[in-house]
Amino acid sequence: MLPAVTAAAFLVGAGTAWLARTYQYEMRAAAVRQLTGSHFVNVAETSIEYVLKGNALPYVLISHQAMGGYDQGESIGLLYKGCSIIAPSRAGYLRTPLDAGRTPEAMADTFAALLDYLNVPDAIVAGYSAGAMSAIAFAIRHAQRCRALVLGNGITRTPPPYVMDFLAPIALANRWDFSNWLISVAVERTLPLLERDAEVLAILRTLQQNNPASLRFEGFRQDIEQMRTFQPDLTQIRVPTLIIHGTLDVLVPPDQAQDAAQRIPKARLLMIKNGGHDCSVRYPHLVKPALQSLIREVS
Repeated sequence: MLPAVTAAAFLVGAGTAWLARTYQYEMRAAAVRQLTGSHFVNVAETSIEYVLKGNALPYVLISHQAMGGYDQGESIGLLYKGCSIIAPSRAGYLRTPLDAGRTPEAMADTFAALLDYLNVPDAIVAGYSAGAMSAIAFAIRHAQRCRALVLGNGITRTPPPYVMDFLAPIALANRWDFSNWLISVAVERTLPLLERDAEVLAILRTLQQNNPASLRFEGFRQDIEQMRTFQPDLTQIRVPTLIIHGTLDVLVPPDQAQDAAQRIPKARLLMIKNGGHDCSVRYPHLVKPALQSLIREVS
């Protein structure tokens, strides 16, 4: 039995060492990638991180989802063919400080200040999931600078209690880089089995590559707090609006999207049958034509 026990111990030790080396290597690579792939500027008494891709009209400013950053917005920008993409990190994510957006309204004002810095007069503003809060605030507060609004599985009011009181605390408990890395690696490995479209697969991989989590956790925690009190007057949105949502979205129930489509005067709703919370990037054959129709309308 002794040789077998020794061999098992050796394999466990070797596996642990490999896991530790892989984790350390990928964390260093992720930190370098996240912190060197963007610009960081001072605007309106705060700072913001962003990337700008392209110089053709129209511009699309993408307000990324929770546990995101400029990298996710840049990746989602692949869906907006022929447009220039402005992808900022929202408050508390990567290098953007929390004081850039303590409220969705403050984040919207920082977005406007970023457009000033870039000398961009107006933009289509697209908000995904939790990023919809700032996008909605922008459409209300800076309507003259908002050509159109896109809400991808977006939060349009406080999510239901099972999200805020059950799922959100579970998500907040996972604040350690190592556990987040293990989960993201496991999910990323399964993506090629679920998605064949190369562009969509690239976007989904970026959405999962949210390491190190410690560079995004403060923004995530602030998102959760903002969700608790988010009750905008959607009737104040006067710009053309495209709402993309899935019938099986359990994080943002579809009835919220349907209600938003009724309240926003110029809204159109693309409800994707059997679509989950990622359907706004998962169904390009449905999503891209809807986006291009909106872009042509406001260009």
